[in-house]
Amino acid sequence: MAFSIGHLNDPQNVGSGERKGTSDLVLTSRDFEDNLVVGRFAKLDTGSIDNMDGSATPVVAGIVLRKVSTPVEDGAAIDADLYDQVEYLREGLCTVDVKAAETPAQFGRVYVSNLGDADDGLATATNTDIAVNGEFIEEVQDGVWLVYIDLSTPA
Repeated sequence: MAFSIGHLNDPQNVGSGERKGTSDLVLTSRDFEDNLVVGRFAKLDTGSIDNMDGSATPVVAGIVLRKVSTPVEDGAAIDADLYDQVEYLREGLCTVDVKAAETPAQFGRVYVSNLGDADDGLATATNTDIAVNGEFIEEVQDGVWLVYIDLSTPA
């Protein structure tokens, strides 16, 4: 069973990619990249929701949300052969993976790593990364922060 150690809508008991509350904007896409990583920021690429990949000036789509059948552990990826749609959060509270060695401050600004490496899509506190209109709220477990994002307004 996928949820042997976690509960839906309880960010403190699960990995990243879990939304908190219902006052948020979640969008669904049927065109998405295979192995889209849950709990990371994704980009909009010619109508498709894709992992960040170091591309120049990416348009941040939002945080990829976990499917009900996805394991609780961090780093899960959505298999395009098994799913016909993906959900991502553009506004509201959600848990997100944070890049190792980053030290976000509560209510500090959220940025996204996009260097074309394994850290792509991770949240950072480094102002030279891709800026998003969001703030860190609290660390819910090691390397996972609850963030508030509002991509409907410019960063």
